[in-house]
Amino acid sequence: MQPSLDTWTSGFLLAAFMGLFLFVVLITNRNKKNYSIAFLILSFSIILFQYVLYWTKYQQVIPYFIILPPVCYLSTGPLLYLYFLNLYKKKVRFNYALHFLPASLILMSNIILWLKYLNITSINIPFLSFIHGSHWYISLHMIFYTVLILLLIFRNKELHSEFTKVRYNWARVLVFLYTLFILSYISYYALVNFSFFNAEWDYMISIMMSVSIYTIGYFIFKQPSVFNGELFSNLFLPIKNKNESFEISMLNEFYENLTKHMDLQKPYIDNELRLVNLADQLGFSTHLLSKIINKKYGRNFNSFVNDYRLKEAEILLQKEDSVIIKHIYFDVGFNNKNSFYKAFKQKNNCTPSQFRNNFFNS
Repeated sequence: MQPSLDTWTSGFLLAAFMGLFLFVVLITNRNKKNYSIAFLILSFSIILFQYVLYWTKYQQVIPYFIILPPVCYLSTGPLLYLYFLNLYKKKVRFNYALHFLPASLILMSNIILWLKYLNITSINIPFLSFIHGSHWYISLHMIFYTVLILLLIFRNKELHSEFTKVRYNWARVLVFLYTLFILSYISYYALVNFSFFNAEWDYMISIMMSVSIYTIGYFIFKQPSVFNGELFSNLFLPIKNKNESFEISMLNEFYENLTKHMDLQKPYIDNELRLVNLADQLGFSTHLLSKIINKKYGRNFNSFVNDYRLKEAEILLQKEDSVIIKHIYFDVGFNNKNSFYKAFKQKNNCTPSQFRNNFFNS
């Protein structure tokens, strides 16, 4: 039988390439917190592509993906859980890589298979018998991570702000899609043992992966704020105050979170602080953080941070008149004396020494 595409396989192939495109979009966006969802989409795309090769008989021409789907299946749970840990701003330790150990072991089998196809080695492929019968292990593996994700959502479901409400609803969308994907996978391997089973039911797994890819793609392009760190969407939340736009309401809330972070954590004392560093601390994109500061503060990032540094310097100058000014400007985050003196004089119309003398002599 000659390899050929039909309507279904053409649709799945298109979804696979759409997933690859979305992967590139998310990776090049340089928001590290989205890398896990990017690789999740890539995993779906690889599985879809291999299924298309199998159904269309093109697997005979391109055999390199034959045992790659188990690697992708075993990666989906850890990748989605990692995304949720970042979404809820939980600390991810370096040993999280151990979550990918099962997938890595199967990947080793794939690498040996590729080397055999290239006539580089003739050694036996490890774990091959396990790979062929790994369906129920993969099912349990994905269910385990779904439970971990649900526990994480349950423990952090306080809906005290617009931000947390949107995060909760976005989390439910992702869990719902992943749960349907698992149910499709389990149903196929459960029903395959019955006489009434139709081999085309295998399409359900691919349909769910395609739906997931297109749903995430919708949010990337229609509601890009979800992936830019803004996490708001008219699709999720109504506007409480009809006289105030939803965007302004959310900007107000994000600006409040920003100022609380500045007051409590004092990130400005780091003289190497950059927009990207502060954005990463808050879980925002650099674009969003810049927008918040410009809209709510009315000035740029450097001015915003320097004003906090100047306030801290004023407090230190008023505490003790024997402290060397050089120590003060460095401790509050300025890199050099000239920039400190220039900014201080522009704000207070006097030098730091004059400011201190005026305070202690008044």
